[in-house]
Amino acid sequence: MSATPRNTSRERIEARESTILDAAEGIFSRSGFDGAKISDIARAASVAEGTVYLYYKNKRDLLAGVVGRFWSQLTQGAEDAIDPQADAAQQLEQLARYHLQSILDQFEVVSLTYRARPQQEQDLDQVREYVRVFDRIMQRGVDRGELPTDTPIGQLRDVFFGTLEFSARTLKLRGQAYDHSIVSNLLLLMLGRRHGDAGTNGGNNPSNRDLMQRLESIQEQLEKRGAW
Repeated sequence: MSATPRNTSRERIEARESTILDAAEGIFSRSGFDGAKISDIARAASVAEGTVYLYYKNKRDLLAGVVGRFWSQLTQGAEDAIDPQADAAQQLEQLARYHLQSILDQFEVVSLTYRARPQQEQDLDQVREYVRVFDRIMQRGVDRGELPTDTPIGQLRDVFFGTLEFSARTLKLRGQAYDHSIVSNLLLLMLGRRHGDAGTNGGNNPSNRDLMQRLESIQEQLEKRGAW
């Protein structure tokens, strides 16, 4: 069946918007928010400057579009990276590996997300949707008896993403590539074992007290290192 004129028109609009976002992402990444110009973005997208304003009312709105697309793609990629049949430990390893590699591959775009603080509830919802991938893995682990029923999911979420993002920044500053030991050590911290060891059942589950002690230890180490 051939596309209707309306569908074809919508596809052209979506394709042009995607082209503008691609150009904006490149300009923002190279020049930063303050150094980026709408005229340069329009030129990179091969459209008139006025065309950009048909889609985005100003530069900050355009930055929000770039960041919003980043979070949406990151969420979809995370869901695709996780084997639904795997246990909680394996799924956490898959998510951690995906997240660390994604930050390293798109480090400049990630940096933009800190510049574009959520302005509206819908912006914050995109971030929440991504971190819920972690929450769902953990909750499934609890439901299946792979993790303790009193697992502090919210606090472990902060440890999980905070550790990976801090480590990615360190790798970038040192000019180093992906290091899987970061993922392995993170799982050891969270689950009390390295990925690939025996399953989480059979006495290997860390107690809530153990987890809290590890969380306190991490907080102390981060306080000693200071801000990122």
